[in-house]
Amino acid sequence: MTQVRSVPVDCRDLKAPSTAGVMQPWQAFVRMEHCDRIKRLARLSAALPPNRQPVFFEGVVPADRLPSEFGVDVPVLRVVFPDHVFFDTAQSRLRPEADPLVTIIAESLRREPPDVALFVAGHADKRGDAKYNEALSIDRANALAEAIYEQGVAYSSIWRIGFGEDMPLVIGDDEAALDQNRRIEFLFASKPEAVGVWMADQQLSELCQARSRIEAERCKAQLVLKRNYEAVEIVRRLPTRVDPEHGQRSGLKPNGGHRDAIAPLGTSLAAVKPTPGGPVSVMPTGSRRIRIDPVLRRATPVRIDL
Repeated sequence: MTQVRSVPVDCRDLKAPSTAGVMQPWQAFVRMEHCDRIKRLARLSAALPPNRQPVFFEGVVPADRLPSEFGVDVPVLRVVFPDHVFFDTAQSRLRPEADPLVTIIAESLRREPPDVALFVAGHADKRGDAKYNEALSIDRANALAEAIYEQGVAYSSIWRIGFGEDMPLVIGDDEAALDQNRRIEFLFASKPEAVGVWMADQQLSELCQARSRIEAERCKAQLVLKRNYEAVEIVRRLPTRVDPEHGQRSGLKPNGGHRDAIAPLGTSLAAVKPTPGGPVSVMPTGSRRIRIDPVLRRATPVRIDL
């Protein structure tokens, strides 16, 4: 990806040629919407202090790596805010300073077409246990994705994924390098498949930045990547009220996103212990999932499970 330093004054110049009076498919608008997205996020972020400003990067996923029915190259936007704004060390609870940034992302999404996808990707530095770092990166991505969703962004496709320490951005053990590797990235595209393929196919080229090509290649050769990184779509549907005494269920209106208990995947309703003195909110498990394979990416880089 390349850093975005300027965009056209009028994004409409990027719209594909059209015929007046003919309805155009989504493919005709991907470049124009990408341009609008950058300008809108930059405008919404302009009031932030300098140490909280985002950096924008853009790349393109070629049509031959996407489902055949797409038939068009799809641009991907990567937005990176300083990590320290979001979380304290080893914590997944959002800091108060993160609220304006969450609002910026949510406000931008509210002005997007409904099929646009946002991925919140969490990365950790290499300090600590690898499994702990993976879990922390997922928890942080999930906390941010849910915070964005709960601001009323009900029609966009919002996903979370965590890579742990597996994908360092730069080489080094000093605090500056660790700070860059410990990061949250927001990735936007017209379709979720485009972000998934970018993560599997092209993300490797962004990693192990160093002073020399030899150092970078040595670092990449030592990366231990998995074949099953999983992106999960954030879904919030009407929960179910459970009467602790009679086991009866009835409709329950959302209460601002708070819930008393969650039924894990595959858990029966009876296995959820009621909260004393109150109902249990059991959330459905219908989230879409994308399996990302950066190891054998030439075969099948992503798989979507509905």
